[in-house]
Parts: sequence; C-alpha cells; structure tokens
Amino acid sequence: MQFPGSRQTCANHSGFPTKSTNPHTASGQEPAVSEPPASDYERFHHYLPIPDGIFHSGLYVTSAGRAVVRPGERYPPVRHPSLYQFDWAEGRILPEFSLILITAGHGAFESRQTSRVALDPGTVALLFPGVWHRYRPERGTGWTEKWVQFNGEFVHRLVDANILSPGRPVLHPAGWEQVEAALDQLLERIHRQPAANSLLLSLHAMRALSLVLDAVSDTAEIRLFPRRKASEDPLVASALDYVWTRSHHVLSVQDVADHLGVTRRTLERRMAAACRQTVLDAIIQCRFNRAERLLRETALPVTAVVRLAGFGSAENMRQCFLQRTKLSPRGYRQRHRPLAKRAST
Repeated sequence: MQFPGSRQTCANHSGFPTKSTNPHTASGQEPAVSEPPASDYERFHHYLPIPDGIFHSGLYVTSAGRAVVRPGERYPPVRHPSLYQFDWAEGRILPEFSLILITAGHGAFESRQTSRVALDPGTVALLFPGVWHRYRPERGTGWTEKWVQFNGEFVHRLVDANILSPGRPVLHPAGWEQVEAALDQLLERIHRQPAANSLLLSLHAMRALSLVLDAVSDTAEIRLFPRRKASEDPLVASALDYVWTRSHHVLSVQDVADHLGVTRRTLERRMAAACRQTVLDAIIQCRFNRAERLLRETALPVTAVVRLAGFGSAENMRQCFLQRTKLSPRGYRQRHRPLAKRAST
C-alpha cells in the first residue's frame, strides 16, 4: 500500500528498493496480468519531507496517495520503500498511523487484534504503529483506495483515551463521501506541491479523521485530557498535563518545575495537597500506562517500548513492572498477548 519515508512520487518508481522475490506470487496474486497504463493521478502516492516545525506539531502528515486497482491486477500495484512494501502472506507492521478509505470494489482486512473483515465501498481501515496487519482487494472486483498516513502526539492521545483503538480498526462511517472529499482536497494539494508539507496538510488530515470519528461514535462524552480533572489547582493541572504530554521523553521532577517556573519544593507541596502523591509518582504512572498499552497492543520490541514510554533504561521499566504487576515487561506481554505473534526483542 502507500507509505512514508521517501520524497519520490509514483511518476517514477525506479528509485524504490526491490526484492529478489515477487511478493505477489507469494500472496497468491499472480503478476502475469497485462496492465493497461494508469494515469498519473489515478495511481498517485507521495512521501513528504517532515520539517522540524511540522514534526513537533500535534499531528503531521507523512504520506498520502490513491490507487485504482483493476480486477485481476496484482496488489500492491506498484512498489514502495522496503519498510512499507508488503505482501498478503507476510503482512506488515508500520511505524505510524494510516487512514485508508475504500471508495469502490471489495476486499479483506486482518490485523493482530481482528479476524478477517470485509472492506466494501465506504469502509475505513485504520492502521496503528507497531500493529501487524494485511489487506487486499478481491481479485474479481479490484478496488479504489485513498489514504493518508500521519503521526504525532495528538493521535497518540486519541489512542490513550480509547477514542482510537487497534481493537476497532475497521469503521463504517455514515456520509463517508465527506471523508472522501477531505482526502481529495489533501491529495490535490500534495499533487500540486509535492515538495511542500505544511500545517494545512495536517488540518486536512485531521478533518478526515474527525469526520470518521464523528460518524461512527459519540466522542463528545470522552474527555481527551481527563487528567486535568484530578485537581482544581491550576499549577497541579498544568504539571499533570505537561507530564502526560511529554510521556515519550525521559522526564525528571526538576524538568517539570523548571517548565512551570516554580521551585521543586513548591510543586511537590501543592501536588501532595491536591493529589496525595508526589510528582515522581505521577511521572512513573504516566510511563507505566504508556508502556502497558504498547506491550499489550503492539509488537514493538521491549527496547523500543522503554524509549517510547520515557523510561531512562530497561532496568527502570523492569523494576516498575515487577513492583506493579509482579511480572517483567516480557512476562506481562506474554500473559496479555498469548496468541499474538512473538515480538522481536
């Protein structure tokens, strides 16, 4: 399918890595079908540069594209960078999120959390970083797909709040034509300016995502930042928000105090009064929550979870899990994901 990391467009695929074997033969989709030439925009994808200003925003677009796959045609119809290329037999794990809309044709989707699910016109498939998945069109119908790939702290917050979940990867939004229109606007802008990445692209992607969520569930009652409810003290609320926002960074109590412009003693005193816990307790709870989710819901190596959860070392995370669960991180993963593919460690 279509994925980030390169600055090339589909007008010239010769720069993409190739493999010695044909993945479509392995997947049972024979590549011997003669393919009529596709127009540039009919089969378009692009991998965007990520400027620093965009990378540090709440949501940034990494790639986008569309493809018309004809009946009997091999899938994926073109090659992509090796990190993102896949075949049905092996599936794939991506490093970021993806929203895929099927507008015509039929196919199937599977992930580590789901059995095989049908993909029909108007269906949206959400891909999550670190989660194994695979999908393809039916050979007799082909399909038309439009997609955007993205990442950022805001999207991870949606997952933390269970608004997005790897356990619910296939959605059927009513009025999906609005989602298609949002994706078309994004694709048209990228097609006109393939070297530009801006916050405007992020807003287009956010609009497509919000239309999907608004159409399938009532998220109005879900607070994206429920931790602010923990205290009416504005200083403590700001401290907790900073801790959770920076949960993928190694963070110290002094870092939090410095950010808020108060002394460590003042922060500790007000945290104890408001929440009956220390600032370090809040930091460790945040690290544990994120590590717990990553171990349960992704196949990321434990070493990667250590980094993404903000633990300073593997030993720190191990001691935290032993204290809270009586299990090592690997033991915790094995207990809660007994049927999952064994993660590489």
